[in-house]
Amino acid sequence: MNLRLRTLLYVPGINLRAMQKAVDLPVDAIIFDLEDSILESQKVQARITLKSFLAAPEKQATSPRTVIRINSVESSFWNDDLKLVKELRPQAVLLSKVANAKTIHLANEYLNGPGEQVKIWAMVENPLGILKLDQIVEDSLTKNLECLVLGTNDFVKDTDIDPGENRANLTPWFTRIIMVAKAYGLPVIDGVLNDIHDQNTLELESKAAKAMGMTGKTIIHPNQVDIVNSVFSPTPQELAWWTKIVDTYALPENANKGVINLDGIMVERLHLESAIRRLQLTAC
Repeated sequence: MNLRLRTLLYVPGINLRAMQKAVDLPVDAIIFDLEDSILESQKVQARITLKSFLAAPEKQATSPRTVIRINSVESSFWNDDLKLVKELRPQAVLLSKVANAKTIHLANEYLNGPGEQVKIWAMVENPLGILKLDQIVEDSLTKNLECLVLGTNDFVKDTDIDPGENRANLTPWFTRIIMVAKAYGLPVIDGVLNDIHDQNTLELESKAAKAMGMTGKTIIHPNQVDIVNSVFSPTPQELAWWTKIVDTYALPENANKGVINLDGIMVERLHLESAIRRLQLTAC
C-alpha cells in the first residue's frame, strides 16, 4: 500500500492553540486526540472544541491528513466519539486499544455507507491485541483497515516490560507486529518518545524503526518534526540509485533480462519492483 506516513503529530483535541499551529507544520498527518491526552472531565469539551476547529472549511482544505483518535470501545465515550467522527468525516479514525476485529467492524459499519470512506487505523498497544493481530488484520482488510499504529506507552504499562536500552526488550513484539502488517500490505507507525527534548534518542528510535520496516513515527511536539521527517525520507543517494535501477531496466537491451550488472552490483527484478515502489511512495 502506497501511503506516505513519516511524521504523525498527536494534538489534544481540547488545545485550540496547538491545533492552530499544527496545521502549518510539515507533517504527513495530524492525529487529533480525544483519548489519552484528555481528562475524563474534559471529554465533552474536547469534542466541542475539535468540532468547532475542524468544521471550518479552510481547515479541511489546508490541513495535512486528518485523523481523529477516539476512546476505546469499552469506554463510555465511544459512541459520542464515533458520532463526531461521522459528522466531521476525517480521512481516518484511529481506534485505541484494539483487541479484536469486532471493534474495527463496528466502527466501519457505523462510519461508512455506500460511497463513504473514513479509513480505519488501529492502535496496537496491548498484549491481547498483539497476540491476536494476524486474525484481527485478516478479518478487517475488507473493513477499510488502512494502518497500524504502535502504542508503546500502553504496552509497557500493561506488561511491566522494561523497554531497555534502545527499546531492545520491545524488539520481539515490534517484529511480530511488522511481520503481520507486511504480510497484509499495511504500514506500521512507531510509537512516541515522551522526552520532547531528547533529540538523540528520537533519532536513534526513528532509525531503528525504519530499519525494522516501519513507515514513520508518531510524535507529540513540533520540535520532533524535523528529525523524524529526515530519518524517514530517502536520501538523494537512495533516490538516485532507485532511479538508476528503473532507467537501466527500461533500456531495450534489458527488457528481457532477469538480472543486470549495475555499477558492479547484481540487480534483479525484485530490486526493480522495490525501487518502483519506493519512488512511488516518495511521490505521494
